Amino acid sequence: MLYLASNSTVGKESRLNWPSILIDSLKRLNPYSLKSNMVMFVTEITFAIVLVMALDPTLIPIVSRAGERLFYSEVALILIITVWFSTLSDSIAEAQVHNTASSLRKMKEQMTAKRLKSSNRNNFDVVPSEQLRKGDIILIEHGDKVPIDSEVLEGIAMVDESLLTGESANVRKSVGSTLLGGSVVTTDSLVARVSVNPEETYVSKLINLVESSSRPKTPNEIALTILITGFTAIFTIIIVALLFLGVTLRLGIDLAVLIALYVCLLPTTIGALLPAIGISGINRMSVKRIIAKSGKAIEASGDTDALLLDKTGTITRGMRKAVKFVPLGNHTEREVGEAALLSSWDDDTPEGKSIVELAYNQGFVPQAFSSLDRSEFEEFSAATRRSSIKMSDTREFLLPKSGRGILQRKRLRRKYQPGEQQPDLEIVKGAPDAIIDYVKIKPANFDSVLEKISEDGATIMAVAEAGDVIGFIKLTDEVKPGVKEKIKALRDMDIEVVMVTGDQPLTAGVISKDVGIDDYIAKARPETKYEFVKEEQKHGKIVSMIGDGTNDAPALSAADVGLAMASGTEPAKEAANMVDLESNPSKIMDVVMLGKQILMTRGTVTTFSIANDIAKYFVIVPVMFAALPELGALNVLHLTPHVAVISALIYNALIIPVLIPLALRGTAFKPASTMTLFLKNVTIYGLGGIVLPFIAIKLIAILILIMGVKV
Repeated sequence: MLYLASNSTVGKESRLNWPSILIDSLKRLNPYSLKSNMVMFVTEITFAIVLVMALDPTLIPIVSRAGERLFYSEVALILIITVWFSTLSDSIAEAQVHNTASSLRKMKEQMTAKRLKSSNRNNFDVVPSEQLRKGDIILIEHGDKVPIDSEVLEGIAMVDESLLTGESANVRKSVGSTLLGGSVVTTDSLVARVSVNPEETYVSKLINLVESSSRPKTPNEIALTILITGFTAIFTIIIVALLFLGVTLRLGIDLAVLIALYVCLLPTTIGALLPAIGISGINRMSVKRIIAKSGKAIEASGDTDALLLDKTGTITRGMRKAVKFVPLGNHTEREVGEAALLSSWDDDTPEGKSIVELAYNQGFVPQAFSSLDRSEFEEFSAATRRSSIKMSDTREFLLPKSGRGILQRKRLRRKYQPGEQQPDLEIVKGAPDAIIDYVKIKPANFDSVLEKISEDGATIMAVAEAGDVIGFIKLTDEVKPGVKEKIKALRDMDIEVVMVTGDQPLTAGVISKDVGIDDYIAKARPETKYEFVKEEQKHGKIVSMIGDGTNDAPALSAADVGLAMASGTEPAKEAANMVDLESNPSKIMDVVMLGKQILMTRGTVTTFSIANDIAKYFVIVPVMFAALPELGALNVLHLTPHVAVISALIYNALIIPVLIPLALRGTAFKPASTMTLFLKNVTIYGLGGIVLPFIAIKLIAILILIMGVKV
């Protein structure tokens, strides 16, 4: 199955289908659909009661009057519109999510694939991609699209993944690399093993995650739902008591007015918008090309107390480049450069390539070795933190005839002539402490030279030849633009930021100080992240982290927020609860800030809703008990009972669609401490929520009188 989409579709909002949204919102008026939203369910019940009063007031005697049928009809209409505005906000939010899923679904396109019948690349069958199965071997040539998720078995090629990730730069793929369906091979050819069945592809899983509207409620939503239910129960008891009191004392209370007070007191605003805020959180993540597997993960990101950041690729560009060879003891810079070139000859990492390039450009090419094609290479591993080359039967080694480009490094000529066989020679390069552990001998000036060349935060590799440490390779890496500002913003929000790196402590200390991080973990092994996550959680902290490798999977699974890279391994993506399609490690900082904004939006709407209820209470109660001079004096807006009730209900209904854009877009967010955000929230939306209803209700009342509407 091929996935195909333009950069303008994946993760971006498409135009909404309003006719479908309106139809869906009307379907949601079904009481069975509303039962999960207590406030709106109760509001619809009150609508039914008032509708009965409008049709035949005699069916509910004592608390209704035959001459008020028009008033009852107006109240009933406003109540059902209030409920409809709530279902409309849900429909809009889910439509945006389904748009994202539709964009991902458009990435699927049926195509043919070259399924190999044998090890001979020319012996293949052309089959529809839907017939491919896990374990099949396929050939993908220059210009072909990858038909399905697979793993490279043979070959090296550049692959364009921009249709999936949005990243314009081609990615180098070699043996062991993961290929995503829909990417395009732009150079050479690859032989790959299909890693999934068509229905199990990575993007198919993302579609299911995004499209699922039956998401579980997050802990904060559950707590807020309990609060809303509690308010509903309390106000129900109050209204029933008032009704009993009014009937017993013959105060002439109208049930429609009492219901209006009841609905206005209910937290209808937050009840209507809470589901939309939760749904929109997933969609707003997808706009940033981040697929969240659950609303709980988004909520946890907003509650983050500790953030674990990799240095390489997150804080720095991750493209460390060799800039200098530093000898030790009696060794020369040339010796270090030649040994570094040989040990990096088969190292295709950016660091390895830069070491070969630096040595080659400086002319540090050994003239004595020509047996590299028969040498044994040990690849760099996270466990050993070193790589090596073991050569035997070394002979003459010649420079290329012309050209000094780094791309010609594989073209160095070998001249094989009879000669005396040389003994085996092993050259090892890697982290300084790992090399010392390996050779067991530390030169006298090792520490002093290492400290001196590490002062500027450069990454240092040591080089050992035949068991003797001969010098260092100095590599530098640039801090990513904007990272310092993001880290400062996180610290302003009282979030503990910890940098983790495999580098030595001195280098880690310089980099962390440069970007404003107080804490760091140097010489980190894969298990270090897991141990850090568990230790922080023991102290009650919410921990967020990133990862892309199989060895990150345990920590990603343990973390409250685990962000995996789309380019990472399958175990990492399965363990994480978020996946970044752009494979940009620094996105974890955006995730935390977006989570904070979503929580702020929920808090803002809740504060505003409760503050509104206070204001509406003082508008309706005085006119409801106007017969009592003590309460009548509180009628500061000087409204008649019917006008006050209709105006308050209209405001109560209209405030929902007015706040829908805020619920979907989120409140304006500037990083600050929790207390600062709380005080700002209370001041703007708390006090504002009390004052605004008085002004708005008075204006609505004036408009009703001007228009001559009968109430």
